[in-house]
Amino acid sequence: MTETFPILFAVVLVILTVVLVAVGVQLFLVLKSFRQALEKVNSALDETEEKIKAITEPLQNLAGIAAGVKTGVKVFEGFSQFLNRKKTESPEDIVEE
Repeated sequence: MTETFPILFAVVLVILTVVLVAVGVQLFLVLKSFRQALEKVNSALDETEEKIKAITEPLQNLAGIAAGVKTGVKVFEGFSQFLNRKKTESPEDIVEE
């Protein structure tokens, strides 16, 4: 009985070592595939970001143009009101001043 215990212990230790090595290899392979999947997701996100940027830049430029036109219209309206004010004043009002 005392001679079988060390042999049984050695066999169990070898089996446990083999199982742990197999689990370690599988874990390494899973982590490797996880890394590859993350790289693919990252590249997809980069492409999406570039496409969104390509869409939004013209819209931002268009918004800038619209703001410029709006400012131009306000300046034109102010100038028109200035000219209309001068036209509505009679020459007598100008002489009296």
